[in-house]
Amino acid sequence: MFTRMTLIVALSLLAMPAGAQDKPAPDAEQPNAATPTAQDAAKRIQQFYAQTKDYQAKFTQTYHDLAAGSKKVNHGTVYFKKPGKMRWDYMKTGGTPDKLYVSDGSSFWVYEYDFKQVFKQCLKDSQLPTSLSFLMGEGDLLKEFDIEHTKASTAAKPQLKLTPKEPTPNYKELRFTLDPQTYQVIRTEIYDPYGNKNEIEFQKVQVNKNLPDKGFDFKVPKGARVLNPQQKCG
Repeated sequence: MFTRMTLIVALSLLAMPAGAQDKPAPDAEQPNAATPTAQDAAKRIQQFYAQTKDYQAKFTQTYHDLAAGSKKVNHGTVYFKKPGKMRWDYMKTGGTPDKLYVSDGSSFWVYEYDFKQVFKQCLKDSQLPTSLSFLMGEGDLLKEFDIEHTKASTAAKPQLKLTPKEPTPNYKELRFTLDPQTYQVIRTEIYDPYGNKNEIEFQKVQVNKNLPDKGFDFKVPKGARVLNPQQKCG
């Protein structure tokens, strides 16, 4: 069943800079033979993101519940498009739809197929993580996060730890695992204040495929119950 934490997690996923590319953009800085500093790595991530208009990938999401000592695994397809559009299609084993998170840049919708219920949130009125402004093309990783290499980071598998400079109740830190040649983000980890981890790995990435806007529109399915019908977004 939908909870406010579901919304927070979905919006926190926007922390991932969707600027991964299959190969470097023509004017992107190439990695040196020596391992770059964490700050240089963050700049290279942002270079890729700045030149990405849309992004799509298969994903595997694993939520680790620290207190329960358990984990839950989900699969699906994710789409991003500037400015502020996103879509997460979660699928059950066997290929049937499970749930949908979708934003047209103004409204954010959550639809749960089994319960046939919808929740709507206005992006402009919500207290979103500062990383959402980065997705909108307005943020700056180096200004918004303290960034360092993790202890597990190597030249063959760079990994960054990002801690918000301004505390947020949504998460305490992010981790990005990077492709060592292109500096695309291939895995994100979000740690909440209780130590739980939401991990997402991306496969079959495609960028700048001119995704149609209609894919980010949402119409309430016939017979579905809207949990907050009074919510109006401009």
